[in-house]
Amino acid sequence: MKVFLLEDDFSLNKIITNSLKSRGFFVDNCFDGYKAVEMVMQNSYDLFVLDLNVIGFDGHKILEIIRESNKDTPVIIISAQIDMENIRKSYALGCNDYIKKPFEFEELFLRIQYHIQKLNNTDKFLVQLDNSYSFDLLEQTLYHKQKIVDLSIKEKLLMSLLVQNINSITSIEMIHEYVWDSKEMEAVSMRSLIHKLKKKLKSGMIVNFRGEGYKLIKY
Repeated sequence: MKVFLLEDDFSLNKIITNSLKSRGFFVDNCFDGYKAVEMVMQNSYDLFVLDLNVIGFDGHKILEIIRESNKDTPVIIISAQIDMENIRKSYALGCNDYIKKPFEFEELFLRIQYHIQKLNNTDKFLVQLDNSYSFDLLEQTLYHKQKIVDLSIKEKLLMSLLVQNINSITSIEMIHEYVWDSKEMEAVSMRSLIHKLKKKLKSGMIVNFRGEGYKLIKY
């Protein structure tokens, strides 16, 4: 899962980033609102964690920008502002949760778990693909007969995206945006990545729709 973090306190930013990465998340972090706007508009994320009081565009403005094009992705506000005016404004603009500072990381992680579960309409993160393959969305881990299958970073991102769109076509554009952050790449790079992932799954589990994208089939 890809998480975007906006937090101007260097120490807290580092703690959250490292803690999430240690639990299998891919984290893009920044410290000011100017950079946040650029990253939010150019990349695709599964969840946003936003501080309110930062240099440049504040967390409320970033939330507005997110909601202009993205109504469903969870947004968690973390802030030392505990007055009802800021809390009310955050929910009015479309945040999903509001955590008051100071907080324990475990509280943030539990909230993240809750919203990812809700987004994927499931009570668990382990998605059974067939009787021998499963994928843990939270840990970004592929299992074959309960043994971990080694995946590269890009293979994990691709697998996560395919699982989130299971039995539906995941477009080439979606893969480019999610796995490569919309950065320039050779077409052969995507085909090579798909080929490598196919070799680690059951034959026929990933289906190619020429010119459209790929579908992960759940048996």
